[in-house]
Amino acid sequence: MKKYFIISLPLLIIHFISCNVQPEKNELKYFPVNDLNGVITQTGIQLDKNISDDGNGSIKIETAKPLVVQLYLIDDVKVDDTQVVYEANIKSNDLKGQAYLEMWCVFKDKGEYFSRGFDSIISGDEDWKTIRTVFNLEKGERPDQIKLNVVVNGVGTIWIDDIHLSKI
Repeated sequence: MKKYFIISLPLLIIHFISCNVQPEKNELKYFPVNDLNGVITQTGIQLDKNISDDGNGSIKIETAKPLVVQLYLIDDVKVDDTQVVYEANIKSNDLKGQAYLEMWCVFKDKGEYFSRGFDSIISGDEDWKTIRTVFNLEKGERPDQIKLNVVVNGVGTIWIDDIHLSKI
């Protein structure tokens, strides 16, 4: 019995170490949200210099109905055979419902496909929290554009800051 334990222990240790290794993320785009330059939706939003995760400003969205805010359109990302990760820091105040990130990958010949971060949401009153959504690209699938949105499925106020688009 001791012989099996000695052999199994190193394998068990290697297994636990390999489970904790995170895949390397390579940043494709970063939007620090110091201003509203490049933000597609300009109505119903404002730059908030007082409430910010990094101290330089955030996009404040106050809404009395569910809405989709189109943040950025990226057309110079050349990736395939990878996971594209869209993440941002979000804060909420009196949000009745939830908010999450939405990413659309546009392919000229195939149409538009989306990924929604239903498993990474914010609601109620929450301090800054990083939420994300992931889009899996197969070999040869290269989006011509990537659209980054935030969906507020409810009413209340959210702030969004430090927006990253990365690949794994």
